[in-house]
Amino acid sequence: MKQKICAMIPARIGSQRLKYKNLALINKKPMIYYAIEAAKKSGCFNKIFINSDHDIFSKIAKRYKVNFYQRAKKLGGSNIKSDSIVYDFMKNNPEFDILVWVNSIAPLQTGNEIKKVVNFFSRKT
Repeated sequence: MKQKICAMIPARIGSQRLKYKNLALINKKPMIYYAIEAAKKSGCFNKIFINSDHDIFSKIAKRYKVNFYQRAKKLGGSNIKSDSIVYDFMKNNPEFDILVWVNSIAPLQTGNEIKKVVNFFSRKT
């Protein structure tokens, strides 16, 4: 049976050091766009989600034709652990066997790099 693999791109609106960094423009595209495109180009995922507590990312998800998961506002603070975000997402999306966290603030990450990581860990399971 083939495993269902999901990409989750977490995005907060309120970064402490650089406000709205996921929306910062690089070559006229928001930074999060590059994570979305790399995830798409990897060809690894059954679904790609932007995971955020803020509505603006639902518009971005729609624009770039990926899914949007709106987490609770309480999971949007800078003091929230990554584990809490992953747990919440997996609890509400139990159909996936593997969840891959794709960083929204790594615009140089390529689809090929994502594919290599997913393939490495898929062989280990």
